Amino acid sequence: MDNPNLNDMLSKLHNELNQTEPTEKTQAVVTDLKSQLQPILAEPDADHSPHYQTLGERLNLALVDLDVDHPRLSAAIRTVLDELAAVGI
Repeated sequence: MDNPNLNDMLSKLHNELNQTEPTEKTQAVVTDLKSQLQPILAEPDADHSPHYQTLGERLNLALVDLDVDHPRLSAAIRTVLDELAAVGI
């Protein structure tokens, strides 16, 4: 699935993750999300459809941990989740 808008949103989320200074409580979540995004961003033209479902689930779980301490990051996650929903994931 080639979706430039989704790729753009994932790139913005990755940038936001890199700019976030996680707390001790959120460090593991931020690190996990970075590792999930890395292979997708490394090969933006590849078909990552099978991974998007898992990514969506992890993003939803991450919102619970990040919402209070990192509102900008939470907003970026919601944008990606909206885009995933728009493409049927």
